[in-house]
Amino acid sequence: MIKKILQFKTRCLKISPCGRFESGFTLLEMVVSMSMIMLITVLFIVDYRSANKRTDLIMTAQNLVADLHLAQNNTLGLVKYNETVPASGWGIHLDINENAYTLFADLNATGTVGYMDYDETEEGVINYGARTTRLPDGIEIYALETDGSQLNNSVNVIFFPPDPQTNIYDGAATSSTLDITLKEERTEFVKTVRVNFLGLVEVTD
Repeated sequence: MIKKILQFKTRCLKISPCGRFESGFTLLEMVVSMSMIMLITVLFIVDYRSANKRTDLIMTAQNLVADLHLAQNNTLGLVKYNETVPASGWGIHLDINENAYTLFADLNATGTVGYMDYDETEEGVINYGARTTRLPDGIEIYALETDGSQLNNSVNVIFFPPDPQTNIYDGAATSSTLDITLKEERTEFVKTVRVNFLGLVEVTD
């Protein structure tokens, strides 16, 4: 009986000519399997990081939209700057070179010197109600495009009371639309925030 059992086990554990059990794995198969697992892991990590960067870009665009609406609401609500309601309302100053934007008060009345311009020393004081927002690391203001073609280094979006009327000013003239393109530098993902003369602010892509 014992002899038959041993004979059966020997038949079941048949050894191949290469010296391994047929039901096992060769070293090559193990290396290939581990390589595939590592490749899948790396691809997952890269995709995860890219998704995080895309999320950061989306949040930055939405924050810019919210701050443009804040400037509108400050004008509508007659919010004071240094204890005085700004003569020409509130606005957002955008600058590619500084890679930042500022909520500011336009203190100069219509038709006077400095109207629709941004004066950092007078109109951008944090303690009086202004606020500067710097973009997160890796995200930049890639383009400021007015009326679909004109590129600018800086643009002011001012909401003039009481409507508020929307003025898009590039330092020389006003425009009907402004496209603010934000770009994530590593992945090159982009998001565009559009403002028009009616005061509509939205993320377009």
